[in-house]
Amino acid sequence: MRDLITRLAQEIAPSGSERALMSQWMQDLKEVADETLVDTLGNGIAIKRGEGPHIMLAAHADEPGLMVIDIDADGFLRVIAMGTLEPAALVSRQVEFTNGVRGVIGLEDGVKLADASLNHLYVDIGANSREDAGQRVQIGLGGVVVQPLYELTGNRLAGRALDNRVGCAIAIAAFRELAAAGRHVTLALTTQNAVGGRGARTAAYQINPDLALIIDAAPASDVPSGKATALSLGKGPAIKIMDGTAIVPLAVKDHLIAAAGTLGIDVQYEVWPGGKSDAGAVQLSVDGINIGGVSYPARYVGATQTVVDLADVDNALKLVLEAAKTYEVR
Repeated sequence: MRDLITRLAQEIAPSGSERALMSQWMQDLKEVADETLVDTLGNGIAIKRGEGPHIMLAAHADEPGLMVIDIDADGFLRVIAMGTLEPAALVSRQVEFTNGVRGVIGLEDGVKLADASLNHLYVDIGANSREDAGQRVQIGLGGVVVQPLYELTGNRLAGRALDNRVGCAIAIAAFRELAAAGRHVTLALTTQNAVGGRGARTAAYQINPDLALIIDAAPASDVPSGKATALSLGKGPAIKIMDGTAIVPLAVKDHLIAAAGTLGIDVQYEVWPGGKSDAGAVQLSVDGINIGGVSYPARYVGATQTVVDLADVDNALKLVLEAAKTYEVR
């Protein structure tokens, strides 16, 4: 899993700029899928028709990013956030746009860091005029704050895009194994999660599965003054109970708990009232879809870099596989 996560996390795909990435990922799955496609919203969908209930494995592929909204006379870029990036955390960081152009994020003189808003920030790409900058970037171009993936300890990784490229890695690995086992399974690597779960809604409408398993990060609270989520790194994957978009049906929650018991793995329970996952978008698609959530605890969810524990990731994969293989339509 480490190699797959590392490869996926290197890709630059802020919300709305996922299509090229999806085309590449779907090409990699052609040998195990009956059909692959990239839909209108850029979702990557891989289908394997087989035995058993139709299981959808969903993970959002986008990451928080920035979008150019103006270029001033001196060639400095003004940006907005796609996602919940904190302005103070962006100052002096390096940004890379989807066309490969890089720049440094600056803060207007006289503005205190604590008072900084996105309106006070600019991106310096080394241009000396609006015309010069306009030859390299354009209004609407997306980018991300560059942060390499690195190892903190033997089992813990830190870097950008781990929320939710780790979820994508879990979903891809699970799809490959279930497809090889001849199960009826569809993989949906969804887009535009950071701006409201838009890709997940249209993907779920097309797929209309018997059960959708949403794989995503959930904030670990095992840090100083952490959010009260009762989640910790290294203590197992989390079974979603509810977040700000959905309440998981009790029967599905109980099925996931039973699957964890069969495996003998420790699990945690995610209750995240402010959380914004794809769960609600999928649940409310068509005439309602059964959803379950398997999350991996992560520190600094939604920030420019995240910390995860690979033991949680490995057990999340096991839980997804067991839950998918043993689910029965009621």
